[in-house]
Amino acid sequence: MSLVILESIAVILYVGLFIYSWQKLSKGQKLNPYINIAVLFSIACHGYVAYLHIDGGEGQNLGLFNIFCMTTWLAMCMVGWNLIKHQAQSLLVVTLPIAAISIVEVSLFAGSSPIALGGKAINLLHIFSGVAAMSILLLAALQSLLVLYLDRGLRMHPANIHPWLGPLQGMERYLIQLLTIGFILMSISLALVALIPGDLTSGQTLHKVLLTIASWIILAILMFGRYIKGWRGVFAAKWSLLGVFLLLLGYFGSKLVLEFILSQPV
Repeated sequence: MSLVILESIAVILYVGLFIYSWQKLSKGQKLNPYINIAVLFSIACHGYVAYLHIDGGEGQNLGLFNIFCMTTWLAMCMVGWNLIKHQAQSLLVVTLPIAAISIVEVSLFAGSSPIALGGKAINLLHIFSGVAAMSILLLAALQSLLVLYLDRGLRMHPANIHPWLGPLQGMERYLIQLLTIGFILMSISLALVALIPGDLTSGQTLHKVLLTIASWIILAILMFGRYIKGWRGVFAAKWSLLGVFLLLLGYFGSKLVLEFILSQPV
């Protein structure tokens, strides 16, 4: 099966699942249990697309859109697991179109700047933990938006709240879980930088480093405040959005500038 066909299948499945899920959930209807199979098959196609784009014969292609495709795939894995285990459907609706867009982008704009990482276990662990952290924290940002939307709706128009969003307390609890996992993975990725030879980090720009550190500090304060002071709800959602925004801006923003404006592979 050619790569283009596989990409097309994944995009069509994601778009179809989004339309079906939105139509059902917006009417207060339950999703067909067989949707789990379709979601898992879509995730499998998505993962293979990401693998084919990243793992080339000359090394690993870690370009902007390849990493974004892998990030959304890991996010979809988390969403799929949560859908099967807890029947949680709120994040499914918002992540499906983002995942579809990431596949379209990687199929149209994937560059070729392979990096040989074979035998470099620490480098691979650093990259994977960093991408995994971004995936989980991306979900945390989306969950924060849902928490803010639900909180505002309950205050202003409680009768218009869609039932698929679930109770606010459960949404807040899941947000904290995502933030905790993402923060741990982010801390591991940053700690591994000290063990990596300097040539791997020589291409990083100053603003990328500063934004990443600022993001980590904000999330660290938020984690401390949550478990010591009990911070939650709208306050936690707003600060988590800021922390995740700085992280994504530092990583994807710097790659965008270096790859497409300065034409420097990273």
